[in-house]
Amino acid sequence: MGDSVAAGEGAMPVTNGYVYRLYDEGVFGKKQEMDFANIGVRGGRSWDLRDHQVSQVLCAEPEQRPTVVTITAGANDFFRDLLEGHCTNLSCMPSITLRVAQAVALLLNNGGDPSLLLGATSVLDPVTGDPCRALTRSRENGPMNVTILVSNYYSLPHPVSQFAAFFDLAVRVYDQELRAQLGQIQVPAGSRFAVVDLYTPSLGRQGLVTIQRRFGYNGPFDFDFHPTNLGHAFIAGEFKKVWNSLP
Repeated sequence: MGDSVAAGEGAMPVTNGYVYRLYDEGVFGKKQEMDFANIGVRGGRSWDLRDHQVSQVLCAEPEQRPTVVTITAGANDFFRDLLEGHCTNLSCMPSITLRVAQAVALLLNNGGDPSLLLGATSVLDPVTGDPCRALTRSRENGPMNVTILVSNYYSLPHPVSQFAAFFDLAVRVYDQELRAQLGQIQVPAGSRFAVVDLYTPSLGRQGLVTIQRRFGYNGPFDFDFHPTNLGHAFIAGEFKKVWNSLP
């Protein structure tokens, strides 16, 4: 779930994106025993995640529902808002990260105590008007286990030092705000939740971001911040590390 990074943008072909790598490498289970879907969308913003993608996951009611969810979302919000001057002093970060946290809270707790949704509105079935069941609840309303992994963003090596410092600050503030918002989520017993840190291990690495490749940078405001194939492999590796470290 999430934005263009989750969708595989920057990878050639796009199916070399990190979520496809996690599937292809059998990180979460054998391919022969696993269903896979990617609803990340290019240009997707935090409200797309919360207001549209979450309802697709919760209300579709397929035969087998997700037991592992990966999320990368928020960069389209703050990059666009920063470049358009709508996020002075990074004031937009709390609202962006809150929407991401609300999406996770809905996946885990929709239909339960409203106080667990961090102020989000319950997702309702458009036909019955009843809350769509959370991923942690079975059709018989018994408990189910789900693991949700949410990433921050990698370091952006902008070639202009002034812009590099500014974007580095933005990514770090996003990470701090995201962790603070996610820390409010109550995870039902048996389910798991973790943050995947892409920022720290990406510092000083070369070749992870398209901005460092030919045609990836055409000027201070015209650049591509998506991962390269190497970058998507790096992201998949960090998700795998966190997955393998979970109890």
